[in-house]
Amino acid sequence: MKLRGQILLGVLLITVIPLTLVMLITRSGVTRRFTELDTRRVEDQMRLTRQDLAAKGAGLENMLTSLGSTITADNRFRLALLDQREDLKSYLMDFAPRHMSLMNIDFLQIQAADGEVISSGHFRHDIGQVDPALPRVLSLVQGGQALIPARSAEDSFLALARTSRINIGGTTINITGGIRLDSSHLRDLSRDDDLDVVVAWNGGLLSSCEDLTEALVNARRPEEIPFLLRRRQAIVRSSEWPLILDGRPESAYLIVTHSQAALHRALLAMDIRLGIILALAVATSIFMAIVLANRISRPLRELSSRAQDLDFDRLDVRFESNRKDEVGHLSRLLAEMTGRLRSGVLKLQDAEHRATLGEVARQVNHDIRNGITPLRNVMRHMTQVADEDPQNLSTVFQERRGTLEDGLTYLEDLAAHYARLSPDRQARLVKLDVLVTKILNGPSLGDEVKLENRLPMNLPPVEADPVSLRRIFDNLLRNAVDSLPDGRGTVAVSAFVEEDPVLEEMRIQVEVADTGVGIPPENLDKIFNDFFTTRAGGTGLGLSNVRRLAADCGARVSVKSEPDVGSTFILSFPIPNL
Repeated sequence: MKLRGQILLGVLLITVIPLTLVMLITRSGVTRRFTELDTRRVEDQMRLTRQDLAAKGAGLENMLTSLGSTITADNRFRLALLDQREDLKSYLMDFAPRHMSLMNIDFLQIQAADGEVISSGHFRHDIGQVDPALPRVLSLVQGGQALIPARSAEDSFLALARTSRINIGGTTINITGGIRLDSSHLRDLSRDDDLDVVVAWNGGLLSSCEDLTEALVNARRPEEIPFLLRRRQAIVRSSEWPLILDGRPESAYLIVTHSQAALHRALLAMDIRLGIILALAVATSIFMAIVLANRISRPLRELSSRAQDLDFDRLDVRFESNRKDEVGHLSRLLAEMTGRLRSGVLKLQDAEHRATLGEVARQVNHDIRNGITPLRNVMRHMTQVADEDPQNLSTVFQERRGTLEDGLTYLEDLAAHYARLSPDRQARLVKLDVLVTKILNGPSLGDEVKLENRLPMNLPPVEADPVSLRRIFDNLLRNAVDSLPDGRGTVAVSAFVEEDPVLEEMRIQVEVADTGVGIPPENLDKIFNDFFTTRAGGTGLGLSNVRRLAADCGARVSVKSEPDVGSTFILSFPIPNL
């Protein structure tokens, strides 16, 4: 028998068979015990859920009784009802909506004895309609409360309803009120995160768990739901609750279910303990495997010794072998893997080299643009002087000569030490108002920060890389928030199209303004430099990255600031040719 067969046979005889027996016996006992405990929890939850619903109904009954007393003492209601005063008609119509809001309930309807709706909490067009079935059936339901389908201006919902009856001047008035019962209310009824509460009826389903709702939505009848839940290995208890549907008394099913997650956790803990037992058994089986494989242990140790010599810096270890058994196959496999590893290391080193060169080239690209900007400004200045005051051209040249020479020396030094290798950005048309809105509606930048989006919707798009634009605005907004004293203040983003005073052309100007501490005048020329920061723990790379990213987008960034008043960062984008 080959080594693999000998080892598998030893593991099977010494570890797998006894361990399997232990797992079966232990799992059976744990499953039975936990099932008993979880069944008791489900039954307790069912009892508490019914008590909570009954308590809600009792509270609703007290509110309706109080409202009945209010109506009885309300002379305007009496005059509007008995004398049918036209000037009090609107008061009668608005009575139910007003008191429904004051009582914090979700359904309220006031009807005469013949079922005519006098005032409705949601829909005025219900007034005057005749529907005697609901209060009559509610009064006959055991316990005086039932679930009813209801609707509001926004949606339809299930309500826990009760009715109350009063007498005004010999006229009987029925007051029917209800409390919304939805998924959030069912979650409140469930006192245990592992338990879910479901209410099912013909034509509807509510659950405290959205995933459970999706799993049960295809049930054709509510009676099928307990069966479907048990198929999902859940513990289920159900009971009936009165329901009024289309004016007829029916039953809804109140279901409490448990997914047995606690059992799974217990089994996981048991598996850990069995894993320890398995480790001991494996140690024993290893000893037996060594005895069984003793005749080939020496070549395996040789292979192990060679494998230990492997390192990323030393991949010349040889694993050739003429053996035709598993040891020979393993030797050839290791030789093949070593060859692939050598090839992969070379590719990885080449990729790292290219990535490093790309970042260096990107830095050079930004620095060259920064070096060209002052040269361009000097040339424009001298052109302006040549056009307007040519006799002073020589004087201006001497004044600006130092700037020209410094800029040229800066560019020559960069050209002598670096090469351009930066990958291209994927530029496309981006609407700034949409981009900034997404950023401002994203994760909160501070509870005390007021963010104002003043970008006009008709702002022209800019042609740039969307990722770079997002990084620019993320950096500027976080920098603005960090400058606010005590984290309180206003950060506003605005934009307009006007002539750039530096470039002397029409550009899209975007301003990010804050009411922060401002920037000292002596630091205004330094804030865009790499590693310059005045904040403890700061890296000094945020604004320098903004400058580089803005340059990638063809934009110019500048700042104006007043200490203790605030700062405004201006981004000047070119207008694309659409």
